[in-house]
Amino acid sequence: MAVGTIPTRILTDIANAIRYQAGVATTYKPREMAAAVAALDGTQGSGYVPQPYMQLESGVLSEHVFSDIADAIRGQNGLTTQYQPGDMAQAILDLEWDVGYKVRALLLTNGTLEFNYHERRHSDTGGTIAQVFEVDVNGYSSASARSWDSIKLLVNKVYIDSSIAGLGITNCSYWFNAFSNCTEIRGFENLSGMTSANQMFTSCTALETIYATSFSNTGLSGSLMFNGCSRLVGGTDGFVPSTTSGASVCKLGAGGVLTDPNNDARTWFYAHFYQDGEAVLTATATPEANRALRATGRICAIGKYTGLGFTPWTGTTGDTHRQHLTSATFAADMATFSYLNLIYLFYSCTNLASISGLGNLANVRQMRYTFASCAVTTLDFRGFDPSTLTDLFYCFSGCASLTTIYADSTWALPSSGISGSQCFYNCRNLVGGNGTAWSSSNTGYTYMRIDRTGQAGYLTAA
Repeated sequence: MAVGTIPTRILTDIANAIRYQAGVATTYKPREMAAAVAALDGTQGSGYVPQPYMQLESGVLSEHVFSDIADAIRGQNGLTTQYQPGDMAQAILDLEWDVGYKVRALLLTNGTLEFNYHERRHSDTGGTIAQVFEVDVNGYSSASARSWDSIKLLVNKVYIDSSIAGLGITNCSYWFNAFSNCTEIRGFENLSGMTSANQMFTSCTALETIYATSFSNTGLSGSLMFNGCSRLVGGTDGFVPSTTSGASVCKLGAGGVLTDPNNDARTWFYAHFYQDGEAVLTATATPEANRALRATGRICAIGKYTGLGFTPWTGTTGDTHRQHLTSATFAADMATFSYLNLIYLFYSCTNLASISGLGNLANVRQMRYTFASCAVTTLDFRGFDPSTLTDLFYCFSGCASLTTIYADSTWALPSSGISGSQCFYNCRNLVGGNGTAWSSSNTGYTYMRIDRTGQAGYLTAA
């Protein structure tokens, strides 16, 4: 900041404010004041002695003197306020210190909510503190009872410091309830041993990951613990909780929602939903620069999703509602994935009339409800390898407009390890290449085969 000529009384006021907060009679040179502010810790001595104004009325100082003091003030109060020299004395007098060992929740300016246990306010991640909340270690009876409830929508990440571990915190019910913009939680191992987690993550609709290097859920109960966590995917086998999942799935390993940061099996592809109604599914995170974008997001390639809510076209209303999806394209780079689940991907996209690039997919396992209730009339699976498929449950169900499914003449489903009842439920206009018409008696996955003489099916060799 350019400060020009500064009256000496301003420096005296700043120095007196420092002396008051420190309880000392020390005199400070201007270049020493920033360090003196940074050293304030709320421990006031009994020797406060204010100094009178000097006779010299004005002088010229380097601008760094005041910018350093301003930085020191911001470092103490966690604010981003810009201070003029004449504002600094009052800002120093306004400083307050939260002292004593406490469990605190610190909202940092980068959107992280950090939980730790220290004698004073302190961020272990090095962030700038915006707000501080004391955590009641006895727990909360509702989400609104939390001291940090008012800032829940400002949180994009949570960090739980190791200083929390060993404190014996048992009741974490509602801690992260309705953190609808939070995508990631780290340090969850530091809550290992808790016993109550009712609605702990309810309505965390953006949450993808809960990282934990270890965790014991012995004795843990948690009604509706993960209700509404439609994007949450465990790092071992892609497990996704249902709306009724409780504490039993709060674990590492198969069937668990936790992810070991040192052993994360998940991969991700991206879905870019453009204003013209097309969705492009690709390994590339960056949308096309020359196209207007409705929404974008990533989808876990191994995710075993249990319903709607994980794609960019599943908004409840408005521009991102699935009714606006009219076409979808699988990019060529989708062939790079060694494992793909497409569960519920286009479920109930009732205006989705065109899907291209299915031949770019490889190593696809589960296609449960993938195209259910879409408006497509034709699907082209040429180039698609069906040998890894395991689940076609209700895959094309409700596709009443679907007439033709093309596939390579060599198409063959696995001889074992595959299931899929009602794969073709209500596909009443579907006809195979040899004239086999859809029948309500033949809706299982076995009819996903080439229709030829001696083999009735619903696919057309092309």
